[in-house]
Amino acid sequence: MALDRTSGFDMLVQISEQELSSQLAAAFLGGTVFPPSLSLPVSMGGATGTADINFQVPTLDLDRPRPRIGLTLPFANSQLALSAPAPLTVAPLGGTIVIVDAVQIVGQADSQAAALDFTAGAPAVNVDFDAASETLLGPLLAAVGMTITQAENTMAGLVLAQLQSTVRRVMLTPFVPVADDTSPTTIFDFAVTTVNDLSAADRDCLAFGVRMSSETGGNINNITSNMIPTGGSSLVMMSNTWLLAKVMRGQVATSLGRPVTDFDTPLRLNRSIPAPGGTGTLTSLVAFIEGNRIRVDGRATASGTGWSAVSNFRFFVSLSIDASGSIAIATTTPTVNTDVDLEWWVWLVGLGLGGLFGGIVGVIVAAVVLAITESLVEGVADSMISSGISGSLGTFSSIPLGPIGSGLEMTSLVLDDLELRGTIARTPSVPVRNSSSRTAVSKLSFDFDAGTTSGTPQPGTDLVWDPASGLSTRGAARLSVTGRTYGSLDPLAISVLPLIGTSIPLSMIPAFADLGPFSIGSKLVFGIRTGDGRLVRCRAWRNAFDGRLLLQWVTYDNPVAQLDLTQRWWVAERGPVEKYISADCARCTTSEVAWYGVIEAWPRLAPFPIDYQWCLCGHVLDGDSGDVPGPDGPISYKLVGRELCITGQLGQTIDCEVCVSAIDARGHELYTCLTILQPGVQTTCHPCVPRRIFQLEFAELANELQGYRPAFATAAKDPVTIG
Repeated sequence: MALDRTSGFDMLVQISEQELSSQLAAAFLGGTVFPPSLSLPVSMGGATGTADINFQVPTLDLDRPRPRIGLTLPFANSQLALSAPAPLTVAPLGGTIVIVDAVQIVGQADSQAAALDFTAGAPAVNVDFDAASETLLGPLLAAVGMTITQAENTMAGLVLAQLQSTVRRVMLTPFVPVADDTSPTTIFDFAVTTVNDLSAADRDCLAFGVRMSSETGGNINNITSNMIPTGGSSLVMMSNTWLLAKVMRGQVATSLGRPVTDFDTPLRLNRSIPAPGGTGTLTSLVAFIEGNRIRVDGRATASGTGWSAVSNFRFFVSLSIDASGSIAIATTTPTVNTDVDLEWWVWLVGLGLGGLFGGIVGVIVAAVVLAITESLVEGVADSMISSGISGSLGTFSSIPLGPIGSGLEMTSLVLDDLELRGTIARTPSVPVRNSSSRTAVSKLSFDFDAGTTSGTPQPGTDLVWDPASGLSTRGAARLSVTGRTYGSLDPLAISVLPLIGTSIPLSMIPAFADLGPFSIGSKLVFGIRTGDGRLVRCRAWRNAFDGRLLLQWVTYDNPVAQLDLTQRWWVAERGPVEKYISADCARCTTSEVAWYGVIEAWPRLAPFPIDYQWCLCGHVLDGDSGDVPGPDGPISYKLVGRELCITGQLGQTIDCEVCVSAIDARGHELYTCLTILQPGVQTTCHPCVPRRIFQLEFAELANELQGYRPAFATAAKDPVTIG
């Protein structure tokens, strides 16, 4: 008996919690799903400042009342920088932020996506500092009269405000095109919910109910169990009704040259029609799911002079996945039972007519088999090819498959309901910056950020090969050896490695010999975080015959630490104001001014604490305050945390460069400069408003004055006649 496991939807898609969380983490490393850092304005207990938070790889869980999702964001190497009542920096801070919100469908033009939309209602936010951070924060909180719980609640409120104002959404799928058309494989809309499996197996998943037309029903709340095969990451299931009524019914009607109204849903002939492939009549045809096959039953009649035949036939159609990953369709040999009725005189002619009748009925049955097979090929295989299922990958890109899911790599198929099993192919979320390999005879240095090598270490060198000792890192670069294969060491896998090592001794680098079809030895796989913070996968080995190093690598272009400078300026003092009108009639004021400016350093993704070194107008600033010579006189400065406060004199033009070097907790230096130009005389002009000028033509004026008699006239003058 056919099943109905899609809760009334045309299609059911389920993605396991583990797959969803892995996709989200990979997307985070690419900087596409959640900002890697946030700067939050802080105000608590009379203290004000900024909290700079550096996030680590997030995790996602569905152990919540449906359809709510938990998003856990660990943070580390962060800081709290207060500016009032006194400058104070607390670092490094770490802990977790947990966000719980309902998954929902959001629309954009002719497309839909599943998302955590923080602007639609208020998500629950919880902040929990780790033990080390609580110890660091203790004296500060005591000074402002707050407990750690109050501080965490305050931070949670600040995070919520940022989520709603800047982050706004976390996308759990790309936007999927939707349309209300006649195609059975075009999505009309979809609904989403979560499945929180309370059994010991804890098989949670995200579930999508997909409708291919406005006529389809479906209740997403009826999807309460995880149907993904054990050990699998996803499930794509098409309902039997969708397969028979929407995919095959129209195609069968077209193949038989009949209107679709000749067939009731899901697929049953409702009248006798001319038989295909020759003379005769098709009186019955019905298709339904039986077990893991489509069963087709039919009846055909044929007749001629002195004879008539009735044939009942049956055959089965199966769908499977072939070695290339494509959908394969096969039919069984039809079983045909024919009853023949002959007139008496036909018997006298002879009894060798069975072949004739069998041939006539056989043509009819063959045509029906062909029509059914073509309907599946065109309606299922070809339609899915156009929608994205095809080839060795068997990708299905037009359905929701997670944040970076790009297709389904099919491995098997079950036909009741039509169930496609496989793994989700992912869109590369972290682009490759460079990749290469080198053979080293003597010492060699590698700059993985630039993708270059040199004989001696240079600025930016990440790894150095020494034939006498092995491999060692330079600067802030760190590495970790792993037992994973080189191909499986993707950015996500690298990011969760400890990445604290600084060397690989020569004894750990194996010898390897490539002997054509045979090989002897092994290769060492390890991950690196470069001095700039990029992730690198590496594979190293020594030539078994001459000891030369062979190093292969791929550098990913994940978000890295950067340093920005912002500037804000105010007039601190103003001299006498002169007013004048310019040649173009503008009203202007001019006066000498003294400027006060704040240059602020904004490090992104840099582990705190950070040591800043400022340079103003070519002079390195040694103390917290003082003066430096400028192009137009001395300039006063004051350093407050990551801010440089500048004060000029009345009438002084400040025209020079500000530079800052920021050395983070890893010892990595960020450096940037900003040109400032504030003139010592400030002139402001407001354009004059031109007076409205009215022009009247003489003829128009004459018409207006016709019949006009002056109120005062002298007899000495003739009357004025206008006309």
